[in-house]
Amino acid sequence: MIIAIDLTPLSYHITGIERYALCITEKMLDIDKENQYFLTFRNEIYPTLKEKVKGERVQAIILNGNHKLIFFQIILPLALYKLKADRYLFFAFTSPILFRKKGIYNTIHDMGSWDAGDTLKLFQKIYLKVTCRFSADISEGIITVSNFSKKRIAEILKYPKERIRVISSAVYEGIMQDYGISFEEIQKEYDLPRKYIMTLSTLEPRKNMKILLEAFCDIEDNVNYDLVLVGRKGWKMDKVIDRYNTQRRIHITGFIKDEHISLIYKNALCFVFPSLYEGFGLPPVEALALGTPVIATDAASIPEVLMGQATYFKNNSKKELKKLLLDLEKNVASMPCELTSDQKENYNYLSSAQKVLDFISGE
Repeated sequence: MIIAIDLTPLSYHITGIERYALCITEKMLDIDKENQYFLTFRNEIYPTLKEKVKGERVQAIILNGNHKLIFFQIILPLALYKLKADRYLFFAFTSPILFRKKGIYNTIHDMGSWDAGDTLKLFQKIYLKVTCRFSADISEGIITVSNFSKKRIAEILKYPKERIRVISSAVYEGIMQDYGISFEEIQKEYDLPRKYIMTLSTLEPRKNMKILLEAFCDIEDNVNYDLVLVGRKGWKMDKVIDRYNTQRRIHITGFIKDEHISLIYKNALCFVFPSLYEGFGLPPVEALALGTPVIATDAASIPEVLMGQATYFKNNSKKELKKLLLDLEKNVASMPCELTSDQKENYNYLSSAQKVLDFISGE
């Protein structure tokens, strides 16, 4: 079988969906020694995959282009039509609208453009709805990351449930490694406090940072920890970030390197996840994998993914979140701070890669 995998999204910011595409591909190439692969990249081969592109069995197709929309909807499909593959896999974004061939398997991570459309830009919402509907029309199978998302895909896109396969996101091995860096060095580089709670995400409306900032400001005089926000600033957050960025006990770090993030997770008193909507929600899973307790909203897929390993508050309830933050220091020692054995087994990319191979093979 010849398998083509679109990895052109790796040329943009590496967020959760791009990491999903990268890590599953890496593990597929590790465990599958029989099938032939075409890997498409934009401008250059992604660094961690250079060693895996060898000989005739794994070939890289490098495409050039700068304008994101033109590249993905015109340049990429023209190149894909030239490939004689049995399966075409899209793990990050769904397939281009102009690309129609047998053997397409799309990944739809969530139905946020329907379920949380008011947190998206208008063009982004319309574009995602159009591409999702198109991908459902032409896909031989759809991959998604949770049963919650599977249910919503089947309901909204009228796609047969038996052709949707749940293949979970997973903990990236890179954040579990010891890079020989001390926490004191990281504290100094990012100006972190001694005692803190944290969150990690792209800082945008869907992630609901505003409620966490407001809740913390309401209770900060009654607690002995600070708040650390990790992540790039997204759209519609300038005024929110500017308002809180100068406050002494709120620390907004911006982007943090992979080799540093594990120690920031590990040394946090607690990880807080107030997101309004998630197809999976990886950061709190990473926190638990690194031994940090989690407070999370009960929205969308989050209870399914975290199960009994998190302390929940009602979605968008500042009152409930404030209560949990006020009581945190006396309760944190008894809060769950690790993944269950089932979660460890399911939330790893080796398992996910094998599930993809089984799915596209008809198993």
